[in-house]
Amino acid sequence: MKRFVLAYHSHRVLGDDYAHNDHVALAADLRVIHGAGAHVVSLDAIVDAIDTPHRTTSDDAVAEVALTFDDGPRYDFADFTHPHLGLQRGFANLLRDFAPEQPLHATSFVIASPDARRNMETTYDPAHSYVGADALADDWWNAAIDAGALSIANHSWDHLHERLPRVAHSAQARGDFSSVETHDDADAQIAAAGDYIRKRTRDRMAPWFAYPFGHYNAFLVDEYLPRNASRLGLRAAFTTDARPVDVYTNRWCVPRYVCGHHWTSPGALRAILTEK
Repeated sequence: MKRFVLAYHSHRVLGDDYAHNDHVALAADLRVIHGAGAHVVSLDAIVDAIDTPHRTTSDDAVAEVALTFDDGPRYDFADFTHPHLGLQRGFANLLRDFAPEQPLHATSFVIASPDARRNMETTYDPAHSYVGADALADDWWNAAIDAGALSIANHSWDHLHERLPRVAHSAQARGDFSSVETHDDADAQIAAAGDYIRKRTRDRMAPWFAYPFGHYNAFLVDEYLPRNASRLGLRAAFTTDARPVDVYTNRWCVPRYVCGHHWTSPGALRAILTEK
């Protein structure tokens, strides 16, 4: 049984075609996944398989695929109107459209800091994303959980975002999460984010962390996360390394493929899922 984690960004709306719009891509990819004989599963199933790599499934799926969404725009959950490209179907609604009887499940990795999110709404780079007014608010998190299609998980305090005037890091490092190399810096980015998300979601944060930019280091993977997992409420952490999840996967370094980066067409995703 092959297992994959795929990552999408609902603010990547740069055109109306598959290669430039993750909403178009996700809608097409659900058909690709089904056509390849794979099944969409939760991150719990993927991590459970790391714990028990030889478990068998009760169906005939050739692969299991978990869906993840990064950064936390409300577009993960709700439809919105792009000023030039028109109505865009929210990711959760695309899952519901594809499987109306029992909507497929996905995980949204959200940025915790309200100040950072407000700043990102006004400083985003239109060459790489679209973020409308109030798009990064957190008032949709509980509605998404209540609806049953999305889990809300930790994507750090402020993503060490390059455009922020200040970040939660002792050396004000930006744009490289592998620069988080001390306990205090890790707590400022990961523990503080978890505390906020748990409080905001009424203690319903999913037990996952996604490294900003996909960047990680030995300190985080081998020391901080495994030693503090119980306190942090985490079971696993996810990178953007492009490979399947297998029996050698470290739960604190689980790989993901990123739409628009590791594949840019339905055929390319099909090749990933069916490669021998």
